[in-house]
Amino acid sequence: MKSVLPLLAAAALPAQPFAASADVIFHDGFESPPVTGRTPKAAGGDPSKPDPANPGKTPAWSRFEDQPNLGEAEGRIVAGLTDQAARTGRQALFVEATRLSAPFLGALFITRPIRVEGGACYKACIWGCNDPVKPLGSPAQLFFKIQVDFFSDDGKTEVGESQYLLQPLPGGKDRPPLLLSTEWRPVAIRFTAPAQARTMTLSFRCDSRAEKGTVTGAVFWDDITVETDPPRAPEKRDF
Repeated sequence: MKSVLPLLAAAALPAQPFAASADVIFHDGFESPPVTGRTPKAAGGDPSKPDPANPGKTPAWSRFEDQPNLGEAEGRIVAGLTDQAARTGRQALFVEATRLSAPFLGALFITRPIRVEGGACYKACIWGCNDPVKPLGSPAQLFFKIQVDFFSDDGKTEVGESQYLLQPLPGGKDRPPLLLSTEWRPVAIRFTAPAQARTMTLSFRCDSRAEKGTVTGAVFWDDITVETDPPRAPEKRDF
């Protein structure tokens, strides 16, 4: 629910800082390949594979992994594509854990190299939603990590330091949940590319926790966007 400020207090607030328009340098909404229902990677719901309907189009993702065969005692975590939920378009990515008890295992998806400008500022954002039918419970059941790695001209030599964002899902202990079952919410990271960087990759992980116990539940992800993050002008204050 949006907070409502008293009229006099609102009138005294400084103007919001102005930022130049951002340029989108990467976007994917998990629309390819098209699927019906909840389709795991092993059954064809793999966004790192070419779409048979568009054989000349290079996938946005270089790797996509899950853990469907850990064994009955350790449970499993399966990822893929679905048309049962979407923020925009008709599809989203799902990650579903079933009695998962093995620690530090999960799903991983990594972008292909994205061109960047050394020294420039960027923002990466992904939208998530807790599955309303089979939600992750609280406290934290999975951990979601975004990692940004930078590379030189050859696309192989790492430069600078990797950037990280780690979030418990659906939310941390004694904190409001990060993901809800009633709406899509953004998870974002801001960073500056090292001066020597020419490309970068983004890795997204949903991993099981280290503590004892089992994890059951699913989350959806959609609309990953990377855009330039221009510096904001200083706030203008009226005295």
